[in-house]
Amino acid sequence: MKKILIAATMIIAITTAAFADGKKANAKLLTDLKTTLKTLDESAWKTTENYKKTSFSFNGKSTNAFVNPETGDLIGFSISIAADALPEGTAENVARKFKDWQMINPIMFIEASGNIAYYVQVSKGKNSLALKISSKGKPGIYGKIPH
Repeated sequence: MKKILIAATMIIAITTAAFADGKKANAKLLTDLKTTLKTLDESAWKTTENYKKTSFSFNGKSTNAFVNPETGDLIGFSISIAADALPEGTAENVARKFKDWQMINPIMFIEASGNIAYYVQVSKGKNSLALKISSKGKPGIYGKIPH
């Protein structure tokens, strides 16, 4: 299950800028995340072809940071959140559109620019999808998550 969340987070981190809702993060939150990032040991980073990633706890929540491996520029942060922290109406809209699917792994993704996007995974049997949640709580298929 952790591999699925990591795969979904990777997809989100690499491409989310093109799909941002425009909602801005609290400036202090973004500054605090960037400050925390500077304190992390370089050995904690894992490098792939598309990004460098590190995981840490921020305010008691599982958090990942992503940077461009070539430039070192920050891509953004994914933060695990409770389902009730998703935009209002999300649970009802997901339940209606994806009947009999289980909603898991909600995250908030904060881009380096401060834009915020929400994502959640739905799973039914061997099928899993990453959903992007609009600011109005409407789910849209972001991508299929490979098993």
